[in-house]
Amino acid sequence: MMDAMSVPLESGIIYALMAGLFWGITPLLLKKGMTHSNVSTATLVQQSVIVLTVFIIAVSQGEVLQLDIPLRAVWSFMAAGVVGGSIGKIFYNKAIERVGASKAVSIKNSDPIISVLFLALVLGEELTFPVAIGVVLIVTGVLVITRIQAREKERPNRLVDFIYPLLALLCFGITPLFKKLGMVAAALPTLAAFITQSTALIVILTVGRLLNIKPKWERIPTKSLVCFVSGGITDALGSLFTFYSLIYAPAVVVSPIWRISPLIVFLLARFTLRGVEVVTLKDGIAATFIVSGVLVLGRA
Repeated sequence: MMDAMSVPLESGIIYALMAGLFWGITPLLLKKGMTHSNVSTATLVQQSVIVLTVFIIAVSQGEVLQLDIPLRAVWSFMAAGVVGGSIGKIFYNKAIERVGASKAVSIKNSDPIISVLFLALVLGEELTFPVAIGVVLIVTGVLVITRIQAREKERPNRLVDFIYPLLALLCFGITPLFKKLGMVAAALPTLAAFITQSTALIVILTVGRLLNIKPKWERIPTKSLVCFVSGGITDALGSLFTFYSLIYAPAVVVSPIWRISPLIVFLLARFTLRGVEVVTLKDGIAATFIVSGVLVLGRA
């Protein structure tokens, strides 16, 4: 008979796996859509759909009526929206455009290295040997990606192109700290996602111009629109599932699991991005290094 104590843990693991799956699908949809559109349009459509999706779910769950949420939680979720949901997303989408979905998602998913170093340097937490091993694996994966050579007619990635995924890495590495503070203050996952993503949309519409994200009316090809809307829905579900997983299981258990997305991208890109992006065996090796490093960090 199954131990009752294992049920919540298994639920958390399942939610984390679903988050990784949806986050692995999202960049493929965006890359496909941007072949006939641009980063600015992709970001605005995607973020608008994310907000609408989480709002509908929050209403259905009744969490949108929770007016007594602590201010500490609100400010934490808003900070997550500013750093990761908006600025990080802009850099991430630009990274997908410049270096491709497989490389962008692999570098972005090395964000635990930022969290580990931040905790060690700022909060004085011990940098153990397992953590150091995890860091080495992640750095190795990133180095493999940046040294991948062009194949056939693929345009070689310039070193400057990797500025965008690295900036996205920094933003997404800091964001979990805000999410953690918010969830400790108020365990309301759908409301948390709504506050985070709404803040992100506001920032994109106001400050996004500084990063060349300019709202404007323009005709969007139907195929691109379908891809952007679908990417918004999958991104929203991925975000929600991370919050739910944190309710049922410790962060050190589930956060490495939802970073399976680089492997999802690598496996699916060969079938969905043919003629759009060349995915090599080295991409898969690099993704494996990164995921292995994240798993080690999760067990440290």
